[in-house]
Parts: sequence; structure tokens; C-alpha cells
Amino acid sequence: MYIEIMTQSNNTGLGELLRHLTDLLDRGSLDAYNNEGLDFRPRYTPIMRVLNEEPMSVSDLCAQLHITQGAVSQAVKLMEQDGLVARVPTTDSRSRSVVLTNKGKNLRSKLIEQWRRRTDAIWELEQEIQAPLRTILEDAIEALEDRGFADRLSQKYRGDE
Repeated sequence: MYIEIMTQSNNTGLGELLRHLTDLLDRGSLDAYNNEGLDFRPRYTPIMRVLNEEPMSVSDLCAQLHITQGAVSQAVKLMEQDGLVARVPTTDSRSRSVVLTNKGKNLRSKLIEQWRRRTDAIWELEQEIQAPLRTILEDAIEALEDRGFADRLSQKYRGDE
């Protein structure tokens, strides 16, 4: 029955829906930043939120943000080009950490109010759709961390129920 539903009506996958939702949120945020005169890319938000006073390695950023190293490294490189972060040597001297520049710190202080507005707008969205979207996503993440999607697929391939 599920296969009939997927082929007859909506065959859009969960990943596609999540990417489209993220794109809509990011485009709306970008427009709002531009309207406020802020030159800021939404993809920088997670890194800007966790970087405060202490330098962090890319590995630490990845671990704290649950974002791939490639995505974090790419964002950090762009942020570096925009003058928001700098790479500084660590005590090890073989590795580098990421730190906000003065420009990044100034922008971050302006963004805190922007992020509060986004949280309020997401709450309004959740009221409109009558679904706790953030809670649903957090629950889905927790369930997949407990039992990965590959394991769930493997079970379906074996015919286990």
C-alpha cells in the first residue's frame, strides 16, 4: 500500500523535502539580512553562534554542530574571505583554530537580535501548521542516532518487520 501511495501521489523523498525547507528558510533569512543592511550568509549561522571568545578547531566545530567537516571547512573558508574569522595557531603549532575577527564579533552582536526574530518566526510557523516542527526534527534525529537509517534499510531488505 505504501508503494502505491508513493508512486500514485507524492514521490518526493524526505531528503528532498528537508533540503527544500532549508532552502526556503535560508532564502527568507538572506532577504531579511539584506533588508537590514547585513552582509551575511545564513550558512554561517551555526559557526557564528558557537564561536564567541575562545578559538575552536574545525574538528571541535564539527562535533558541536553535527555538521560534516567538508561543510564546516567550506563555510570557514568563505567566512575567512569575508573577514569574519581568522585561523590562528594552536599550542600544538601543527594545527589551527578558528576565531572571530573584530568584524565577526561586531556582526555577531548585531545578529543575536536577528536570531531571536527567526526563533519567533519559526514558533509562528509551528502554530500555523499546528506541528512542533523543531521537536519532530529533534525526535527524528535522536531516533536515527539510536538506530541508523542504514540499519533500518537493511532490515527492510532482509524482509524483517
